[in-house]
Amino acid sequence: MTSQSRPSTELPGEPVPYVQEAGSGRAHLLLGQVGRTLVGAEETGGAMSVMTCTGPAGRPIPLHFHEAELEVFLCTHGRVQLYAGDQSRVLVPGDLGVVPARTLHAFQFHSAYSQFMGPITPGGWDRFFDLTGTPFSTAAFPPVDPSPPPFEKFGRAEAELTMKYRPDLPYPEAGEGSDDSLPGRPEPYFLRAGEGPRHLLGGQLATTMITSAESGGQLGMATITGAGGTAIPSHVHDRTHEALYVLDGRVRVWLDGDAHLLTAGDCASVPAGCVHAYAFEGVSSRMVTMNAPGGIEALFAVAGEPYEHPIFPPDATPLTVDDALTAAVGGLDVRFVEA
Repeated sequence: MTSQSRPSTELPGEPVPYVQEAGSGRAHLLLGQVGRTLVGAEETGGAMSVMTCTGPAGRPIPLHFHEAELEVFLCTHGRVQLYAGDQSRVLVPGDLGVVPARTLHAFQFHSAYSQFMGPITPGGWDRFFDLTGTPFSTAAFPPVDPSPPPFEKFGRAEAELTMKYRPDLPYPEAGEGSDDSLPGRPEPYFLRAGEGPRHLLGGQLATTMITSAESGGQLGMATITGAGGTAIPSHVHDRTHEALYVLDGRVRVWLDGDAHLLTAGDCASVPAGCVHAYAFEGVSSRMVTMNAPGGIEALFAVAGEPYEHPIFPPDATPLTVDDALTAAVGGLDVRFVEA
């Protein structure tokens, strides 16, 4: 695992391993916001898409729901108000909102530079921005977007992407809640930064944000943090597509033997059958893991140990692949292999 590969700037259009560089991807401008696809349905065999949406403060988008898709909103910059069902929260970086299919929802940016990132499952709804927006070739968003609302395209999207607008309904007021635990069933919910079940494995701390229970088996998602030098050794998923999104720090990722150095905003797409590993570099790093279908997000829970603190410990015990680890992950789609 010595070769170093450069990140991609365009999506490959098929389920192959790749790294998408921050600020690149399939991007479209819509009403001053830029929707950017990092992993599309074509790259996952339809399992999921991974997107970011970036823009300035402005009005909320129209209330709507999707017939089939579960959508996730992880705030990475600024302040994002998420309306979901009969509730609403103003998310700040690290806060999360989960919107199951047929849940009325919308979002609104409240700061000069806001962004959320998240998976959508099944994949494909990211094409909404392709259908309604215009291609956008640079990072972030433009200072001014003079284009008028594309009403005709919105109507086409409603028909082609099995969604429904509800302009007749009111936006719920922003409220407060405990937002510190997973509901254990498919329903809309919010989760404050750092909250959720925590488990320690190999010196890295996983904070689980979504499991199969919340997604109906469609999706798993967790934040992984750790000190430089901590690592998860080479392994493979036979049936699961995984994506990694770096929030801060430096993460060295190996995909079928090719080494990539990821920094904030970079995303790695790991299809089923790809042998992969990762190691944190620098003082500390933090990334999000997303997997479809759900299941492998339980790795830290079944192979590690519960951990009460929101930060990893100062001393790390390296993860060793042995009979105990192999037995622990026997019920998951995880096989540790030689590099």
